Amino acid sequence: MKSEQLQPVPVETFLYPRNFKEKIPFVNSECEFQPSGWAKIEDKFYPLGYKIVTTELKSLGLRNNPNIMTFPIGEWVRLPDDQVTVGNTHWSGWGGIWMALRRGSIPTYRNYMMEKYQIKTRAFLTAMDRPLFANNDRVKSQGVMLLEEIL
Repeated sequence: MKSEQLQPVPVETFLYPRNFKEKIPFVNSECEFQPSGWAKIEDKFYPLGYKIVTTELKSLGLRNNPNIMTFPIGEWVRLPDDQVTVGNTHWSGWGGIWMALRRGSIPTYRNYMMEKYQIKTRAFLTAMDRPLFANNDRVKSQGVMLLEEIL
């Protein structure tokens, strides 16, 4: 994987091989899931997923979300406590920052955005801070840090 800029703090990533049978799950009081791996940032471990953004590093605006959030590479983007909702918000995607759990989801999002909206996208290996909800495909968290671009 290729990184667009150097990280302001040292980051070590530990990705699981495709068929690794002893994955370490993420568990907190809000959710439990199998991340794609782990990132060690400033001596703390964070679960990894994949964030798909526009070429300008803005959110895609799916699930009725405005695409006003920008995600600088190598910097934490965190929502304030009063803007997050634990659990799945069925009526929209509000209440957290959504990302894909698996690398295999990237082409699906890229194709959807290009076919429906003619929007090109970029995808990044992403560390998550305080996951709030997870299902088999996606995770919603309070914060994210884009680490390495997936080409």
